[in-house]
Amino acid sequence: MCIRDRNIGLYFGAFNPVHDGHVCVANYVLNNCELDKIWIILTPQSPHKTNNILIDFKHRYRMLQIAFEKHKNILPKDVEKNLRSPNYSIDTLEYLKTKSANNIFSIIIGNDNMEKFTTWKEYNRIIENHTIYVYPRKSLVGESKMIHQNIHYLNGPHIDVSATGIRKSIAANQVSNLKIHPKAYLETYEDVVEAGGGGQEGYENRGANLDVMDMELDLEIEEINTNQDEKLE
Repeated sequence: MCIRDRNIGLYFGAFNPVHDGHVCVANYVLNNCELDKIWIILTPQSPHKTNNILIDFKHRYRMLQIAFEKHKNILPKDVEKNLRSPNYSIDTLEYLKTKSANNIFSIIIGNDNMEKFTTWKEYNRIIENHTIYVYPRKSLVGESKMIHQNIHYLNGPHIDVSATGIRKSIAANQVSNLKIHPKAYLETYEDVVEAGGGGQEGYENRGANLDVMDMELDLEIEEINTNQDEKLE
């Protein structure tokens, strides 16, 4: 039996930690681009961020599973865990093509990464052989863009959240209104505290914020999904 080609969007990242912004980007791209599924490719170590302190891989992967557990067509993948480090996208793409020959792979990146795309290993080969969906991360008014028939710049809503900001807030025990799934927050907390910052008081009080965070997350995701449904009608 012939298995039809599936269009898979690959969303690479350290997800250190995964936050609401990542969830919103994945949902927007899935709902507005010609993709059947999105694979969230967790990177053990980005070659462009070798100085970053990373939350343990198993915790980051568990957070991805938590964040996307209700999204049946958005699937976390730990495929790079067993590939040679540092992890280059071209190497992962070649590996996936050998393992999933019937799938057509595209890439999802933020436009901040698009600005640095020419520093990627064999970037020309990636552009020639894969569609690239570029999500807006900041205003690029007046700046030049890389132009190619395979590069598509999206007009998704601006998302004001960063993993760095979340880690700093947790380390300072400033955990109200964090843009992160409440269960993923628990996974993040232990690694951040062990790395320095935060204390026993914050550890004991963190549970008191979970109900509020959970309600805020549900409302935000519901609003975003409603807006996307309206755009598609």
